[in-house]
Amino acid sequence: MRLKFFYFILLYLYEMISIALTAGRSLGLQSASKAIYRKFLSLHTLPFEDCGSHYDLLYVSVSSCSTIPCPMSRGSTVTVKVIFDDNEEDVAFLKHKVRWIFNAVKTDAAITPESCDDNDNCLIDESNGKSYIAEVFVNNTLPNIRGTMTWMAVNQNNLEVICFKIPVVIM
Repeated sequence: MRLKFFYFILLYLYEMISIALTAGRSLGLQSASKAIYRKFLSLHTLPFEDCGSHYDLLYVSVSSCSTIPCPMSRGSTVTVKVIFDDNEEDVAFLKHKVRWIFNAVKTDAAITPESCDDNDNCLIDESNGKSYIAEVFVNNTLPNIRGTMTWMAVNQNNLEVICFKIPVVIM
C-alpha cells in the first residue's frame, strides 16, 4: 500500500515538473505557474460534465460530496464552490439557475445568492481566475432517487457562460 502511494506521489511530481519545464520554455514563467495551477485544480476537482460553458471551468466542489454520485440529504443545504477562468472578460455579474433532473423531469432548486456581483463580494478574484460560492437547498419534496444537478449561470448580457452537471443521489 505504501509503495503504491509513493508511486502516485512520484508520478504527480514528475507531471508537475514536466508541465513547469515545458510551459516555462515556450510560454514564460507566468504561463508555467498558470499551467501548474490549472493542473493542480484539475486533480482536486469533483468530476463534472461541462454542458457548454463559455468560461473555462477549473474546479467544482460540493460540500456533501467526495464521490459520484453526490449523496444529498433532503432538507439540507449544500455549498457549491466553482473556480473558473473568465478569459480576461473581467466578469462582474452572474445570475445562477440550478435544476434537479430526475427521470427527465426538471425541477428548479432554491439557490442563495441567486445573482452575484462585485457589490455582494461573492465573485472572488483567485490567482488565474475567479470563484464564487453559493448554497443550494435540497427540498424535502424531492424523491429518493438518482439524478442530476444542472448548474447554469448567465452574465450581465444574459449569455450563458457557465454550465455543468453533477450526478446526485437524494436520500
